[in-house]
Amino acid sequence: MDHDAAHKHIHSLPEVAADLLRLVAPEWAHELDFTTLEDRSSEFLDDDHRKRIGDQVASVRLRRGRLANGERPYVLVLTEFQSEVDAGMAQRVREYTGMLLDRVVRSGAQERDGGLPRVLPVVVYNGGGPWTAAGRESDWAPLPSEGMRRALAPLQPQAYRLLSAGGPLTSGAPPAEDWPLENRVSATVRLQRAETGRLGGQLREESRRFPGGSNRAFRRALHAWARALWADKTSGAPGFPAFEEFEQVGAEAMPTIAELNWDRWEAGLRAEGKEQGMRQGRVEGRARLGRQASLRFGAWTGERLLRLMEELAGGEALDQVGDWIIECGSGEELLSRVSALLAEAGNTVRPN
Repeated sequence: MDHDAAHKHIHSLPEVAADLLRLVAPEWAHELDFTTLEDRSSEFLDDDHRKRIGDQVASVRLRRGRLANGERPYVLVLTEFQSEVDAGMAQRVREYTGMLLDRVVRSGAQERDGGLPRVLPVVVYNGGGPWTAAGRESDWAPLPSEGMRRALAPLQPQAYRLLSAGGPLTSGAPPAEDWPLENRVSATVRLQRAETGRLGGQLREESRRFPGGSNRAFRRALHAWARALWADKTSGAPGFPAFEEFEQVGAEAMPTIAELNWDRWEAGLRAEGKEQGMRQGRVEGRARLGRQASLRFGAWTGERLLRLMEELAGGEALDQVGDWIIECGSGEELLSRVSALLAEAGNTVRPN
């Protein structure tokens, strides 16, 4: 399961969709009856019946009120998933909202239900930088009176509510670090923000928060999300352990198989790097260490390390670099240590 598919899958679960609404609409989410939440994405297709209108569409009924047919009113929740900022999101939301309501009218649901449903557009953003596109509710100019707000509300362009893993939900809302621990969407964001070496441990902590058979589907989806993040962060590393392995050892006894695999992988890098340098010489040893650094800290660090190591002489110096690749917590720390080693060697070799 790739990154985007895992992200959309976890949000397709009804319990996750409910927790999403609790985050993005805290002031009125208590008015919703989450037992009626239903995925209706398949009902809303474009005119060619090939593409859904929006990434996900769900409906949920209100706890109070009655339509002409005696049923309770419902809200359509239109969810868009973004890994990059889309400057035209406000326009897309307006188009999708119009298409949704047009589909409701053409299906006869408006007459059957006694009115059009409200539409809540939500943008779920999991990109690295801040969301800078306009269109959120907080972007619209405030109105001087409640009467004017009510009079103009039906005529305003459709705004969307934003859930961003990298910043606050809306203006004045708490940052992601302060979201409720027991909220399932919070769990996905905390997992996304975990450091690579802590990914398995974070998965263990989140799994503990949602025990029991009723949460098994969510834990499985959370595991798939962690596995996709692992693949993104550790290209070429051993595969992430299967979901069943986590379930078998149990959350309480889990020392995180993922972290054990990570430790084994790092130990293997160190041993293989040293052995390669001793067996095939300094040139191949440098290439190996450069690749190890790229695997752990990224291609830029690996390339920079290769250039620095061209000036290093002697197997002991390369052994020292091999140790640092395992010990250092960042690429910047590794390059700083190697640069200091070069400066020390230069002072020894070149006279003042």
